Amino acid sequence: MALTADDTRDWGLPLAGPGLLLDVPHEGLWAQRPALHFDAAPGYRLRVASGDQALLWVRIDGYWDRCGFLRGPPGAPWGLPSLSAAEVREVKHAPGSPLWWEAWMWRLGRALAQSEHPVLYAGRWCLRPVRTLRPPEGYRYPISTMEWRFGQPPCLPHSLEAVTRFERFWVEDWTAYGPPSEEGMFQGAVVPLRTPSPREDGRVKSWRKRSRDGTLPPAVLLYVDLLGKWLVLDGHDRIHAALLEGIPPPLLGLWPVLEEVQPSSPEGQRGVLQAAEFHLRDGARPSVVDRVNRMLLLNFQGSRRSTVTRAWPLKGGLPAWRAEVLAWRRSSAFPADAQDWEWFVAPRK
Repeated sequence: MALTADDTRDWGLPLAGPGLLLDVPHEGLWAQRPALHFDAAPGYRLRVASGDQALLWVRIDGYWDRCGFLRGPPGAPWGLPSLSAAEVREVKHAPGSPLWWEAWMWRLGRALAQSEHPVLYAGRWCLRPVRTLRPPEGYRYPISTMEWRFGQPPCLPHSLEAVTRFERFWVEDWTAYGPPSEEGMFQGAVVPLRTPSPREDGRVKSWRKRSRDGTLPPAVLLYVDLLGKWLVLDGHDRIHAALLEGIPPPLLGLWPVLEEVQPSSPEGQRGVLQAAEFHLRDGARPSVVDRVNRMLLLNFQGSRRSTVTRAWPLKGGLPAWRAEVLAWRRSSAFPADAQDWEWFVAPRK
């Protein structure tokens, strides 16, 4: 695997600094499904799995109005090995400095390359420092095909406090109508992959001290473009510790890279301009203007970088996905709104 510097500014969002490009070969171990991967079934059914163990089942509504999530049992092998105290002490640069970020990116990039349970697959990946934002500053979920297309830049992360909870089942409203609010659903939310450690846990206490003195290593978040979410790939306890101290944790974002040249389409561009005019008529809030600008850039720039998460076909398709979900509910009781659950497990596509 080749690791090279990436200091470009063509991602279309304010990243926290330069990063790394990881070029993963199309052979050997990397040609297989990684330990942590996505399976897909018809009707926007997804499964996040580690090996053959499901960690998360997802259903997206056909009209993109809502999305349901069901957690499976955590603990299957995936991700990166735990950082030791000695490894943390080896990074002696001033916390938060460019050299500090560079040292941690190379360490964690090599860990991704050498992991016994890989999360990367063949192709190009980007690993860069990312900033967080407040939920209402994020992008709403799309309401038209002009806004959601194959491949987009990642959205900045928000709602890190999710690592302190472990909801078993929930359904999100993805409709984009109404004014922004703290309760609205925005792209970029963080989703943990395991239960939180108790605040009395030894590693959490140790990371809290590191957070106070500024030497907390960055956590790694994996972006999933179809969901518009960040999965916590490495560093659940580090994020938890920083939140307990009221200090923003340092974060590295990881996402697969799609680089393409876009053919010119006058018809498509006219449609985009009409959609922009519709959104901007009678004035618009700054967040709407920013969203329209992003849509125009996505559709008019000749070449672009974006991210697309790869998924593997789920053996057995929709019936297999549904059978797994129903079996998990029978073996593991948890509360669920009856109407939401009926929609989530419905056999229709």
